Amino acid sequence: MAKTVTVVVNQDADEAVVQELVACLRANDSYSRQLRDFADCLEKEQRVQGINWQPQPGQILACHFGLGFKVPEMVKTRPVLVISPKIQPWTKLCIVLPISSRTPDPVLDHHLELPRGLVPNDKYDEAWIKGDTIMAVSCHRLDRVKTGFRSYEAPIVPADVLKEARRCVLHATGMHSLTAYW
Repeated sequence: MAKTVTVVVNQDADEAVVQELVACLRANDSYSRQLRDFADCLEKEQRVQGINWQPQPGQILACHFGLGFKVPEMVKTRPVLVISPKIQPWTKLCIVLPISSRTPDPVLDHHLELPRGLVPNDKYDEAWIKGDTIMAVSCHRLDRVKTGFRSYEAPIVPADVLKEARRCVLHATGMHSLTAYW
């Protein structure tokens, strides 16, 4: 079904971007599906604005994996656990572990079930860390977790949970022998 949409642009460069988006949507391929998923995510979920501060190790934030990633990579907004230490100077990158609401099948050494109540907003009945999904992401993809109207949280997990999450990464990357020293 054809539909006419009027778009007002303020800069010449914006018009070119809009034309490229239209061309992408008309192609009806994997990129157009990804763009539609991204727009749906913006409409239904939290819009990640990006952070301008260096997060603490063990902090739970929201990460928008959206554009730039392709399935089977993560392509939606989800909570993540920051496992990278604070460094100076800050490179605007963080190492994170995405948090999943699905129980892995089978549960392996690189999986960790988080205690209830750590992920804000009670969206997850279960919360799992999967150490094989470790990612380095830019701060523009990260934001606090939205918990209500103009309400955000960025809790920090207990030290023992952070330690176990890092252990999962060691198992997933074949460095599990290092956990003997913990």
